[in-house]
Amino acid sequence: MSSRWALLSIILLIFGMTLGYVSKCGTNATLSTGAIIDGPFFCPEDHCSSIVIRWISKANSSIDLAMYSFTLDSIGDSLINAHKRRIDVKVILERNQINQWSEYNKLKKNGIKVMIDKNPRYMHNKFMVIDGEVVLTGSYNYTKEADTRNDENLIVIVSRSVARAYDGEFEEMWKGKFGS
Repeated sequence: MSSRWALLSIILLIFGMTLGYVSKCGTNATLSTGAIIDGPFFCPEDHCSSIVIRWISKANSSIDLAMYSFTLDSIGDSLINAHKRRIDVKVILERNQINQWSEYNKLKKNGIKVMIDKNPRYMHNKFMVIDGEVVLTGSYNYTKEADTRNDENLIVIVSRSVARAYDGEFEEMWKGKFGS
């Protein structure tokens, strides 16, 4: 099934959860497309950082991350540990969010390939693709505020076709293409 149909299924699932048609909070669901959904999770009550860290620890070959705001040390440390396990980690961050609290310098110093987004507008994505099969996405920024104070959401999608769509977007951004 095409990645568009898989993405449409995910959107319908999220819409269904919003209306109460599908149960939420840490449930697993398998869609007709074969995609497996872990979640949705809501911060701060579901401790989204621990979910992200758990999935990073499962990575076997690659992690591609596009994140608007990234200041949470625990997730940065988890990415560094993945890199030390010889996982290919690539990170794209929004240039307007690079500051003294950002994980940018720490990741770069530890040998992780980090790129500052070159888009003249905001890169407001918040997604991670693990091993070309698992996608973590939602409103959740990797910040203390998002983890402990803000109302945020995170969903995990296990689907090669959905991951392929996100990886395609990631690779376009990595190459400096926007909106193509």
